[in-house]
Amino acid sequence: MSRLFLSRVFVRFSLLCILVLLAFFIYSLSIVRSMSFDRITHGLEQGALAARGAVATLMAHGRSQELESLTVSIAREAHERITLIDARGIVLADSEEDPAKMENHSLRPEVAEALLGETGISSRLSSTVRRWTVYVAVPVTVNGIVHGVVRASSPRAELEAAYPQETTNLLLFVGPLLVVCLLFALAFTRSILSPLRDLAGAVTRFASGDFGARLHLRRRDEIRDLAEAFNTMGERVQGLFLDSARRAQELDGIFSSVQEGIVLLDRNGRIVRSNKGFEALAQTDMVVGRTLWELVRAPRLIELVQEARATGERRSEEVACGEGWLLCTVQRMAGREELIVVLHDTSDIRRLETVKRDFVVNASHELRTPLTSIRGSLEMLEGQLSGDSERWVETIRRNAQRMSAIVEDLLLLSSLEARGAERSREPVALEKLVADVAGMFANRAQAKGLALKVSVADSLPRVFADSFLVEQMLVNLLDNALKFTEAGDVMVNVFQEREWMCIEVSDTGLGIAEEHLPRLFERFYVVDKSRSRKLGGTGLGLSIVKHIVQSHGGTVAVESVPGRGTTFIVRLPVN
Repeated sequence: MSRLFLSRVFVRFSLLCILVLLAFFIYSLSIVRSMSFDRITHGLEQGALAARGAVATLMAHGRSQELESLTVSIAREAHERITLIDARGIVLADSEEDPAKMENHSLRPEVAEALLGETGISSRLSSTVRRWTVYVAVPVTVNGIVHGVVRASSPRAELEAAYPQETTNLLLFVGPLLVVCLLFALAFTRSILSPLRDLAGAVTRFASGDFGARLHLRRRDEIRDLAEAFNTMGERVQGLFLDSARRAQELDGIFSSVQEGIVLLDRNGRIVRSNKGFEALAQTDMVVGRTLWELVRAPRLIELVQEARATGERRSEEVACGEGWLLCTVQRMAGREELIVVLHDTSDIRRLETVKRDFVVNASHELRTPLTSIRGSLEMLEGQLSGDSERWVETIRRNAQRMSAIVEDLLLLSSLEARGAERSREPVALEKLVADVAGMFANRAQAKGLALKVSVADSLPRVFADSFLVEQMLVNLLDNALKFTEAGDVMVNVFQEREWMCIEVSDTGLGIAEEHLPRLFERFYVVDKSRSRKLGGTGLGLSIVKHIVQSHGGTVAVESVPGRGTTFIVRLPVN
């Protein structure tokens, strides 16, 4: 703590002491002077009272000449000016002036008060002797009647002559007292500032990063309470800092060990922080301060970053990067302008999917030839066998047909995965397409005693889609509905819902338990394997439906209640 602060505090304490002592000096001086005035007026009053006793009888009988000589005598002994005044205000005698030349005194303040029977006191300029004088007047009463006034007076100069001595005495008292007060103020200031200086030093150390700084004081006052509060705060902050450092170290370890590339971008799109996964992806450790475009040449990734920054919404998409693929997730940090970008290299997964798809395609093509040969051989055996042999041939034919269906579905799935949304699109009238597909299943529904109903809203816009794939989707949905419905009806409902074209395929069949719904669109997943095998299902129909819908940018969902039926809802974009 600087000496300037000490000086300021001391100066303020000193000014306070000076002001207090000055007020004390002025008040004391006024009291002393008031006491001096009271002492003089008391002496004058005693002299007036003594003179009244001597002149009362003479004033009552009007013996003026005797009063004159007596007044002079009394004044000489009392060292005061004595004036005798009758009840009319006429001066009868005066120890210093000729009464005949003196004017009527009835209007003098002290005389007027004495004529009323009270002791009158005043200090004023005498019109007779032309000097400031102190007057004390007492009434002269005989049998309760005021016959006149005895006034004693003394020059005010005698009173004022005592003022310098009184002032000197007070200064001799106040001066040392002021010195003592200033010394006390200095000591008191030091006693306050010393612990504050220690506290300031501890706070400075604390601010510089020394969280172990503590303050120990022996005094017992509010400053010690402040020091203890500071020590408590220091312990808590030190604990929080250590805990934060430990957590930061843990996060740094996790951040560095994550295989995915993670970067933090500032508001200008420059990299503020990255992990080793991103450095491996960028093939350099010099990434801080550079832009993402310099290190990862993926145009779509830059677009995702711009979209996330503009909208504040999370963006996630798989993008091409050179000959590889990256799953990119971009998200803005809450309450900040920085962006977190997570990059996962999916090139190996893509290659595995390609290998798997190629394997499925090749295997399916390879299976076609023996399956065709088997089915051809079975046709040649028709009509040449009997008994149990015919039954075994029928079993072989049924399984060969099922295998052929599986191969065709696998080839269709592989084609959907390989070409995706690249297939040719054209405006499709759903009302005609639905009617054609429903006509394909009319006889089958009639044979099972089911009602096949179609409801298409009026004035529906055309859907820009692949008509073959949409037809295949409807065929699979209706085929499933008829397979697993024993009684009741199958309903196809087509309508528009804002920017979506909705196709609902409902049945009154067995329904599906809730635990099976999340996996219903997986390949080869069937709810009842024995029933599906008996009905000739491949387990790929709903997976094909999902791929067809997704390739058109739509969604598919399912709602089902066991024992009451199932509804599949397909939504395709209108444009």
